[in-house]
Amino acid sequence: MENNLPKGWTETSFDQIADATDYVANGSFQSLAENVETRDTKDYAILVRLRDYNRNWDRNGLVYVTRKSFDFLSKSSLIPGDLFIANVGAPGKAFIIPDLGQPMTLGPNGLRIRGKGEITNKFLYYYYSSPTGKSEIENLIAGSAQQKFNKTGLRASSILIPPIAEQQRIVAKLDELMEKIERSRARLERIPKILKRFRQSILSAAVSGQLFNSESEWREVNLGSLVKKGDIFDGPFGSNLKTSDYTDKGIRVIRLENIEHLYFVNEKETFISKDKYMTLLRHTVGEGDIIFSSFITEEIRACMLPKFQTKAIAKADCFCIRPNENLVNKKFLLYSLVSSNSYNQLVVNIHGATRPRINTSQLKELSLSLPELEEQDEIVSKVDELFALADKIEARYNKAKAQIDKLPQSLLAKAFRGELVPQDENDEPASVLLERIKQKGVTESVKGKSKREIDYELQEHLSMAAEPKRKYAKKKQGV
Repeated sequence: MENNLPKGWTETSFDQIADATDYVANGSFQSLAENVETRDTKDYAILVRLRDYNRNWDRNGLVYVTRKSFDFLSKSSLIPGDLFIANVGAPGKAFIIPDLGQPMTLGPNGLRIRGKGEITNKFLYYYYSSPTGKSEIENLIAGSAQQKFNKTGLRASSILIPPIAEQQRIVAKLDELMEKIERSRARLERIPKILKRFRQSILSAAVSGQLFNSESEWREVNLGSLVKKGDIFDGPFGSNLKTSDYTDKGIRVIRLENIEHLYFVNEKETFISKDKYMTLLRHTVGEGDIIFSSFITEEIRACMLPKFQTKAIAKADCFCIRPNENLVNKKFLLYSLVSSNSYNQLVVNIHGATRPRINTSQLKELSLSLPELEEQDEIVSKVDELFALADKIEARYNKAKAQIDKLPQSLLAKAFRGELVPQDENDEPASVLLERIKQKGVTESVKGKSKREIDYELQEHLSMAAEPKRKYAKKKQGV
């Protein structure tokens, strides 16, 4: 592989250029970790885990260890700028440790990485975030139930090293480009919120007569007056339809997971047998029916059913609304149901502590404003036109987002092919850097133990001295 590398680059093993330390547990994790109310830095240290990074360092989710436990874990202590690489659960996920304002120690399922000599943790972070580095990690992963790798495997794995000057140029360029990508992503992420507000304002204007000058008199009606008796109904509850009744094919079951705000999620399919369906005929739904989720949180979820290849029924908490089309345009009714006006009326009626919902009686009492049918048709046509415009913008957003999401990996791949920054023939070859790191390690070995090793042993002895002799004896025996 050396012959295929850019000029001045070399391939070496991880242990030649970095140290890997894992979680050091002098006792069980459960006995050391605590969820505490007091965040006094004199008494507690943060146990850093992958989930803390995934939660954007939400302090309410952090786990702490006592300072006494932290002394036992001092060999795996962390400082801002250390590199964390997950080796269990999401192997290879890497991030730089931030400054959390308190002592920190490494949690289980992660490795602390520190570059040797002039090798920076930021360079290693970019390497293991790149396709090249990820491929090396994938080669280490073992285990079927839970994928993982260990520090021994990592230490023996291969890594590509450019000249130190080129490393610095790579890191500087990636920092610059990644910052630009994040700024672009932040600007782009405003678009879905803008589109959501746009669609909701269109709906509000449409169902209140403000979309354009209304020429007819609007009237207030209850939803129940727009349907025939029995044409607002819920799905079967409890033992009438159980999970054990589901089959691989047969009659379609419409569930809550299929209902979104103005659209039907067709990909999530559930079925029952024809025999079971015959016991649930009164819950039959079909093309053009409006399905309304009984659970109301941030917005109302309701949509119109498409055509299915089989018959279908609605499950519990999926209300079917089958309006009288001589009184109301079905699409106008759907737009009215999901508008902020309907939400504001229904949200005050929700009940249930863990699953806030309404019932069909409350839904029937929902107050709606209706113009004449002809004007309803005109309004629906205008809303559809404006929504089509929003859909085009959303499609462009999705395309741009997909391109931006691919860009980091594309840049990282270029970086570790030697194509991102210019190469300089005057750069000191990476082989010279490795020899310098090696010689430094030999010198430290001749002198004796490193300062970190001495500090750790001193800390451990001081901690043990404070323990009762019985506990000290058990610790020495590995109990």
